[in-house]
Amino acid sequence: MSTFHFVISAASRVMAVEDVGEVHGRILKSGLGFSDSLRKNLMGVYAKAGRLREVCQLFGEFPERDVVAWNTMISCYVRMGMLRESLDLFGRMLADGVVPNEVTMVSLVSACAKMRDLEMGEKMHSFIDENDLEIRGPLLNCLADMYIKCGNMEKAHAVLGGSEAENDVVSWTTLLCGYVKSDQMDEAEKLFDRMTERNLISWTTMTSAYVQAGRCQKSLELFIEMMLDDVTPDEVALVTALTACVDIDGYDIGRSIHSMIVKHGMTVEGILGNSLLSLYAKFGRLDDAYNIFQHLPCKTVVSWNSMLDGFCRAGDVNKARGFFDEIPEKDLISWNIMISCCTRSRLAQESFELFHQMQKSDIKPDKITLANMLSTCASAGALSHGTWIHLYIQKNQIQLDHVLGTALVDMYGKCGSVEKATELFSKITDRNVRLWTAMIGAYAMEGQAQKAVNLFSKMEATGIKPDRVTFIALLSACSHGGLIDEGYKYFHKMKNEYSIDPGIQHYGCMVDLLGRFGHLKEALELIYSMPVEADTVIWSSFMRACETHQNVEFAEYAHKRLVEINPVNDAAHVLLSKIYARAGRWDDASLIRTKLHDLGIRKHPGCSMIEHNGTVQEFRPEDFSNSRSLEIYSMLGEIEGRLQNKRHETSSHHSERLAMAFGLISSKNSSIRIVNNLRICRDCHSFMKFVSLKYEQEIILRDNYRFHRFTDGQCSCREYW
Repeated sequence: MSTFHFVISAASRVMAVEDVGEVHGRILKSGLGFSDSLRKNLMGVYAKAGRLREVCQLFGEFPERDVVAWNTMISCYVRMGMLRESLDLFGRMLADGVVPNEVTMVSLVSACAKMRDLEMGEKMHSFIDENDLEIRGPLLNCLADMYIKCGNMEKAHAVLGGSEAENDVVSWTTLLCGYVKSDQMDEAEKLFDRMTERNLISWTTMTSAYVQAGRCQKSLELFIEMMLDDVTPDEVALVTALTACVDIDGYDIGRSIHSMIVKHGMTVEGILGNSLLSLYAKFGRLDDAYNIFQHLPCKTVVSWNSMLDGFCRAGDVNKARGFFDEIPEKDLISWNIMISCCTRSRLAQESFELFHQMQKSDIKPDKITLANMLSTCASAGALSHGTWIHLYIQKNQIQLDHVLGTALVDMYGKCGSVEKATELFSKITDRNVRLWTAMIGAYAMEGQAQKAVNLFSKMEATGIKPDRVTFIALLSACSHGGLIDEGYKYFHKMKNEYSIDPGIQHYGCMVDLLGRFGHLKEALELIYSMPVEADTVIWSSFMRACETHQNVEFAEYAHKRLVEINPVNDAAHVLLSKIYARAGRWDDASLIRTKLHDLGIRKHPGCSMIEHNGTVQEFRPEDFSNSRSLEIYSMLGEIEGRLQNKRHETSSHHSERLAMAFGLISSKNSSIRIVNNLRICRDCHSFMKFVSLKYEQEIILRDNYRFHRFTDGQCSCREYW
């Protein structure tokens, strides 16, 4: 019989359940019968293996069951997740007259913790006290864990604080984890500071909590303190520290951690390998990142995505796309990273193609995917694509949160459908500052300044505080609508009522507003009063105002400042040449053109996009790459022939004209929508008005400043752009 005990114990230690089953069979065949101790040993092994049927069979064979048999049965039920059943067993145990011990209560309290049943847990605690069971060791920690998981930190603290475990690092670490999980960081910090002894779990719990709370600098400070306390970090602690380095500018610390990993001979794989890979990729050290990637023994989708993100951050779209195509099993994150990269790079057609490929791969887009695609549609002015995504959201009953709602309103606004943006905005009841700002920006782009101002007042009435971006949209609306008094009012209100210091973009809006009204001296004084140096945007805006009001002297001054900032600023040279030409100073205009040529400065090419049949067509000046170029240029020739006044030759084949001609031959009886990356020139503006009249065609053009709606020979901007 002792031999059987020895074999069962050995099998239990290595969890060789099949061997125990064989021993069990031999006992039955031997006819020796079972002693209670042998039956308990067999139950214990079967219980550890989750073999409930065998445990129940043996339990039923006891002539009299003692506390050990009941404990084995109850612990097996808890291990199998049969938590309510384990409590029922406890009732039967009491009815059988068997007195439970600490081991029994550990299983039962653990069951209450797993069920998050505070009421039953408190009853178990009362039973323990009433029966004078000693609360220490595993039972102490189990009670504390139960209260923590049931959300009663006061009771957890009372259990530990009222015991003899004041200096028990395991107990206090349990309590520390509870405070962190219940988001009571103040209490966690106080407890951590009071702990006279800290183990690796204590340190890691706090460093991880700081990372989750966004306090990465504090997390790294604590990690360094842990190292100075001669606590050797494990993989979890190192991953936490590397995560903190990624979230802040902690490249040097991350590099030191890598050196320590190499020094201690740790294997760089799994989560640790991915964390190092993310560190180097985030900070643009792609050679180091790729070296780690290549040496990973097992490359998971996380590894591939981290490396892909590094290529995307570096802005190398071609290399990123090549790497993306090599990923063996792409998940949702893979697709989102690549689509986001194309969105940031304004590669609309590539984004649309990726989106369609993603759908064919049976991976459903999430809100991040859809928000990126809406951003692409907004950038390219692809209204039909944006409308389709909106329908997809509705069809799949995707809830409009702040991000998705704002992205939709922004898309409709930037695609020239301010009516649809307004309709959608009115249906969203839970509005945050970004959503209000998107709607104000939509009105600003349309030149509907008064509507933007009225909406801002409504926003203030709801108690939503505007931010810096809101005021950029509002001041831009005032500039587009010529509301000079209102512009000054909101500029001062931003500073005085909302304590928002004006940034370069706010000053740019004000300079633009003053310049449009011809208040050039006042605009120049405002530039001089700025707390920061004026950039190219400010001086370019001022110079365009000089062109509008034909102030050559101020234009020359602005040109001088622009060239000081950037000697090869093509736009500054081209604009001054135009100003000289309009003033009849042809020699000066020719001199500027010659200087441009001598310096090797090429004018930044315009680019116009137009959506047609699910694709975005892109045009550049003098572009012959389109498959319908012959038809396009033929249409332009026809229009030129119908014009009574002669056009400037330099404007005849601007990108927006090519896009417009393509629209005329492709989109009969519908609005032509064009997105241009530069501000439309006066010549092209007149050209669009002529086409809208002679061809009875609405043309909606968005340049890099605002929308122009050309109908019946008139433009919505009222010659104010």
